[in-house]
Amino acid sequence: MNKKQPMKTVFLVASLLILMFGVSFVASNSPLYAAKNIWDDDDTMKELVKDIDNGKDNDDSMNWKEFKNSKIFKQEDIETQGCIENRQDLSNNLADYEVLRCFEDSDYAY
Repeated sequence: MNKKQPMKTVFLVASLLILMFGVSFVASNSPLYAAKNIWDDDDTMKELVKDIDNGKDNDDSMNWKEFKNSKIFKQEDIETQGCIENRQDLSNNLADYEVLRCFEDSDYAY
């Protein structure tokens, strides 16, 4: 009889279990793999806009609730805040280029 057969089966089952565990761990939105907000490494809207314009930061579906409560958004002038809020309301989605356009021209939303 072939004694290596049970060892191959054990190895195959163990490999499948490890693969399934890995996929389920990544798919569970673990905080270890949480997406970083594009504004987290910037102190001002000017820095964020520069990073967006240079292609360093890119997010076509920014988390509006988190961005609205961010230091960067709160310290910006009321016209730019209004423009960004209007852009978010138009499509229930806020993209990085909309932040850039509103910073450049607060009438962009109208």
